[in-house]
Formats: sequence, C-alpha cells, structure tokens
Amino acid sequence: MRYYLLSFSIKLLLLSPALTGFFSLLGLFLFSFLFVHGAKLILFGWLYQQNNVQKPPEPTKPPEKKEPPEEKQAPAAQEPVYYIVERKKRRAKSTYSDPKEFRFK
Repeated sequence: MRYYLLSFSIKLLLLSPALTGFFSLLGLFLFSFLFVHGAKLILFGWLYQQNNVQKPPEPTKPPEKKEPPEEKQAPAAQEPVYYIVERKKRRAKSTYSDPKEFRFK
C-alpha cells in the first residue's frame, strides 16, 4: 500500500499541468537555442571556407610620392563673436493696484 501511494503521488506530480507546461517550455527554449547557435556556427564555417580560397596575388603598386604640405596662411581678420544674453526679468510686485473696471462693447 505504501509503494502504491508513493508511485501515485510521483505520477500526480509529473503529470500536473504546471510542470508539464514548464518542461515543455524549457524543451522548446533548449531546442530553439541549439538550433540558432548551430545555424550560426554552420554559417560562420561556410563563410570561413569561402574566404580561405587562395586568391591570385594583387600586383604591387609603386609607393605614392608625398607632396610637401602647403604653408599655412595667416588667418584673415577674425569674425566677430556674438553672445546670446537673456533679458532681465522684473520682480513680481509685492502689492497690487486696485482692480480696474472693463467694459466690453
């Protein structure tokens, strides 16, 4: 009787919907992880083999002659520098005038 209850409880735990979902999600993640990384490795290996093919040597070019740098000319008259200055703001009055009457026509 004791073994029956133990095996029944193990089956119940293994077949619970939450654990089944968890293990299927874990399996799907592992499958996609291995598939993506395997595809990347295959692609890198294929590209490595394509680039490793022997190419004919490129003809050597004669070295280019360097021209002496031109003398720097003195800078022309400097342009004026403009500064953006913010206007002063008035302080808020501590006292207010009497209210005025407005008439709309």
